[in-house]
Amino acid sequence: MQPHEDAEEAILYPALDRLLGGNQATGTMSRAHAEISHQIRRFGQILDDVGSEGPDDEDIAELRRVLYGLHAILRLHTAQEEESYLSLSEDSDEQSVVPVSSA
Repeated sequence: MQPHEDAEEAILYPALDRLLGGNQATGTMSRAHAEISHQIRRFGQILDDVGSEGPDDEDIAELRRVLYGLHAILRLHTAQEEESYLSLSEDSDEQSVVPVSSA
């Protein structure tokens, strides 16, 4: 998961920012990446804290909470990317169409 976010932050978002003249289109996506990273780290911390005795009921509840939260963030983030960036492609396709005159 993390390599995807890192590549977007390093390559895709700077290119989009240059193309669009600012970071308005990528700012919210960067914030989502920060939250995804936080949730991944939190999940890892919980697993590290469990230890060799295995998870108790509280650990299992916390792991589920983090996983459900991560799932929700990822679904929202993916939907936002598709809506935002695919619409950019559609806009450029529409602009590149040259109308044919009927003369």
